[in-house]
Amino acid sequence: MSSYTELASIVNSTDSTSVEVIYDASSGQFAIASNETVHKIIRALKDTIVVALVSGFSKTSYLVQDHVKYIKRIQTANSPVSYVKFVARKLFPDNAAYTAKIAKIRESYKNKQALLDKLETLFELYYNVTKDSSTGPPKRAITKNEAENTLAELLA
Repeated sequence: MSSYTELASIVNSTDSTSVEVIYDASSGQFAIASNETVHKIIRALKDTIVVALVSGFSKTSYLVQDHVKYIKRIQTANSPVSYVKFVARKLFPDNAAYTAKIAKIRESYKNKQALLDKLETLFELYYNVTKDSSTGPPKRAITKNEAENTLAELLA
């Protein structure tokens, strides 16, 4: 299975919203993630940390420290959108992984409903990043000569 990922950044000049169209060759799909999605995920991470602290977790607990680490990595990434997409694919490579993760947190945090709700919201955001797909950039048909030239280039 190929892990090749092709990235193309598109900036909308009217509202300066950065959007990345990401092609994942292993699934054969394009996905779109935006700065808005990144901000929602950071907000969900922060909300999860606050609720965890209120629920009795210490600031040195793995849950709190792991979520802080994700916030810092998103904020310092060269491309926060790409990093969020990477984490989303790592967490939820398929539907079964999402279902298993949700079942696991429901069991682990069944007595901490507020924290469970925040974690489910966070995971849903990440999962939706893996599911957002579009037809991708338009493809241009090439002539037979162009195809042969490209093949010659690749074989050289």
